[in-house]
Amino acid sequence: AASMPPSTSPWRRARARPTAAERAATSDSKELTKFMIPEKRFPGAGVVGIVRALSLFVLLMGLGCIFCPLILVSMPFVLKRDPQRRTFVDFLIRQWAKLLIFPFFSVKIEGLENLPPPGEACIYVANHQSFMDILSALHLPRSFKFISKDSIFKIPFVGWAMRRADHVGLKRDDRKSQVEVFRKSIKKLQDGTSLFIFPEGTRSQDGVMLDFKAKGAFGMARRAKTALVPMTILGTGRLMPAKDYLLYFGGPGVRIILHKPISAEEVQAAEDDALVEQVRDTIAAGLPEGYQSKPAA
Repeated sequence: AASMPPSTSPWRRARARPTAAERAATSDSKELTKFMIPEKRFPGAGVVGIVRALSLFVLLMGLGCIFCPLILVSMPFVLKRDPQRRTFVDFLIRQWAKLLIFPFFSVKIEGLENLPPPGEACIYVANHQSFMDILSALHLPRSFKFISKDSIFKIPFVGWAMRRADHVGLKRDDRKSQVEVFRKSIKKLQDGTSLFIFPEGTRSQDGVMLDFKAKGAFGMARRAKTALVPMTILGTGRLMPAKDYLLYFGGPGVRIILHKPISAEEVQAAEDDALVEQVRDTIAAGLPEGYQSKPAA
């Protein structure tokens, strides 16, 4: 009997080569899994994590002894020339953050072309897995103010510097504080100062993206007529999970993906729920598939 030509073999047809798009998607998926929190760590990882965390704290305090006096000396000039934005203080804090984490992990930023011009106010919104998100975000080559829980301002040196830079402290369970922060934030945006907000409201314990509980960012953007810049932060939960404050070895380090901004015009035109969903979906698209959980209905 004549054999079936190889080109028409059903077995060969079943093994059709994946398309370029499918290969790229598979490659991206495997690449992102490197940033996930491992189920198990190597023996002794906890001890190493303690040593690294203590080393980070000692270096934080040591650098604080250098940068806090620099900030103090600069304040008369800053308050006279740039009392609203205080960009020079922001610059010093960014250098402090870069020097602090340099011995421990690297931060790579993708999508720098999506940053608004330096003088244009916007609201950066990102996922939140770790305290290291804050130090990593300070690698952005832009001046901005965090809207942060009030307890962060109690950290030695850090809290003092954040107050000098005029970052915004929020008492979560205090309605009066929430209203005051909203008003202050709109005023900052209108004065040309950018803000940084984690709309999940707290750190994810397992890396899976949480519901957006802190939706004030969207109201602020609408009231101040500013753009929103979605941002995905990868790898910080692997380094320092939310459930503890150990600093583990983080493999590939941290990657920040800056997505295309949602313009002020688009913010104004979008419905509230649609805008929240758009931003959340954009941030989630940069996460590993297992971390892209949909919000509860």
